[in-house]
Amino acid sequence: MQPAPAGSPTDAVPLRGGQGRLVRAALPPVLVLGGSGSSGATTTALGLAAAAGVDSEGGVWPVVVDGTLGGGDVAARGCDAVAPVSTLQKWLGTADPGVAATVGVCSGQTSTGVRVLARTPDPLPRRESLVSVARHLENAGLLGVFDAGAPVTSRLAAPLLADPRVGLVLTVAARPDAINRLQPALGWLDENFGEFVVGDAVIVLTEQVPGSMATVADHVHTHLGSWVRAIVEVPFDLHLATGGPITWHRLDAGTRDAYLALLGALR
Repeated sequence: MQPAPAGSPTDAVPLRGGQGRLVRAALPPVLVLGGSGSSGATTTALGLAAAAGVDSEGGVWPVVVDGTLGGGDVAARGCDAVAPVSTLQKWLGTADPGVAATVGVCSGQTSTGVRVLARTPDPLPRRESLVSVARHLENAGLLGVFDAGAPVTSRLAAPLLADPRVGLVLTVAARPDAINRLQPALGWLDENFGEFVVGDAVIVLTEQVPGSMATVADHVHTHLGSWVRAIVEVPFDLHLATGGPITWHRLDAGTRDAYLALLGALR
């Protein structure tokens, strides 16, 4: 029994992400839920997907999926390069949705190469769910990031919440009233899906009014930090606040760093 030579699989595994966590072989699919309306779920899903693509230098191919019940504005906010030519429902109705080329044909695209699957209020075909969507994307070698909006009790998001392989991000606006609504949401998740779902979640605080983060950040870290895996703060960014299409390279450096920190927390 001699020591293994340098470069063998027994060498120490490098750490990344700033939290001292091991890098997973692949980032899991991620569900982004809003603790309340206008909490920044869509911008967070788009920012996280862009961070995954940029950080991997093309090694990860993210797809942002509109997982809201009635269809949200993820395509309008995210597709700054190519508008979507089809919908999530029509993609699911193709002969083989588990092929990357099929996703590419049906989705829009951001300037960082992230694909965006928009949806209409129509139901998903063939008894499909967001879990089967995640499986199709996984089979295609793509990373699914699901923007399910608010509330956390959305019936469309429930199958993903029940899947232990899916990462969970909870967004909350940096306002006292929004923070007050977050704790009951965490309690509901704990009661219906178990303590491990909440314990593995990441809370994202979004500063939508300049200076508002200072009034609530300490409170959230003190009273909710022990409930969840991590808390990430996204600072106010005028580019996000305008409400138009989002371009990664037009975001402030602090905003891009926050999305990269979120990516690290999920690994």
